[in-house]
Amino acid sequence: MSEPFGEPPLRIIPASPGQRAGDPSAPFIVFLHIDREAALEEAGRLAIPATMGAPLRLVVDEASASALAAALHARGLPSGALISRFLRPEPAWRLRTRSLPLDRPYIMGIVNLTRDSFSGDGLGTGALAALRRADELREAGAAIIDVGAESARADRPGQDETAEAAVVGPVVAALVREGHAVSIDTYKPLVARTALEAGAEVVNDISGLTLGDGAARWTAEAGAGYVLNYSYSVPKRRPPTPPVYRDVVRATLAWMFARVSELQAAGLTRPQIAIDPGVAFGKSHDEDIQVLRRLGELTTLGLPLLLAHSRKNFIGSIGGRPPAERDLETHVVSAAAYERGARIFRVHDAAGARRALEMAAALASRPAGAFAPDGTSWPWRAGASGTHGTVARPDKRAPTGQRW
Repeated sequence: MSEPFGEPPLRIIPASPGQRAGDPSAPFIVFLHIDREAALEEAGRLAIPATMGAPLRLVVDEASASALAAALHARGLPSGALISRFLRPEPAWRLRTRSLPLDRPYIMGIVNLTRDSFSGDGLGTGALAALRRADELREAGAAIIDVGAESARADRPGQDETAEAAVVGPVVAALVREGHAVSIDTYKPLVARTALEAGAEVVNDISGLTLGDGAARWTAEAGAGYVLNYSYSVPKRRPPTPPVYRDVVRATLAWMFARVSELQAAGLTRPQIAIDPGVAFGKSHDEDIQVLRRLGELTTLGLPLLLAHSRKNFIGSIGGRPPAERDLETHVVSAAAYERGARIFRVHDAAGARRALEMAAALASRPAGAFAPDGTSWPWRAGASGTHGTVARPDKRAPTGQRW
């Protein structure tokens, strides 16, 4: 059995944040499908453990991977640049008028201008309801407002492109006037163009270029951000037979490599592109979970990683709850995904996501000492009772580097 999209030229299994915290030289695994013989030669010269096969398997730390990338680059081989992109990923996601540094999580709050959203949160087409909801999301912690006027559900009718653009344009313009960073959730070139002309910062395209690159080209012309969503088939249409994957993560990664090249040919630059593994697109619920478990492998591309998983049906397969009751599980997934490299989270419940991601970031990426005493964080006093945290002041200084 072969993968639907072939094999990725490079796949990397990174060390976890916990491994790197305990051992900064913790190894990670590199699988190369290209330049294998040259890479094997250089690995031998650099004393890098390697196993020849299809693909070549290498065990490296950051220093040895950097040396290998430089050697391959010096030989004019593309694998050198691919490894370097993993080692030095894009530091920020560049939107139209701003950049988002990727050393922290960002919440993309959902505003549905429909009445047929799967999760029951559709607002209709009016700008006032959208403004109220966007303000609530921003107050709760959302940095981006993702506006959509067509349900992605396959069992709901599609919207006429012209009519959808007529709904989207005034709403996006109103949100931009209120200072919101707006993402337009569309795969239709006219809708994307209309939203961009109204000031949108991002085009969130669920089509995965299955309907052409029109929306991507308008994004490139505007200098806006673009979300590449994995999609096995065109939006709102299930294939007659489901895809068969030998390894769904390898297939997704191969697909991403190919589509990123197409986006660059359409005029987008790497800093503009975020990738979304496409939860609920072209995969079973079990395969969605496999992708989430191995999300770190998608950081191979060195691009911002966005997750649109909120309230989706794979959660219902686990807990049996309806969409409106899946926020807690959504936040569990968000926290785990942050540890695996995701940085942008498209969610319904921004307040809960903010709390979950604050904790996830503290555990996964804040350095030792980030929460050490600062002169105001010492809660103990002599003879403290169970209520000591609400009364009196500490009668002693906190030990250096310790928060009790």
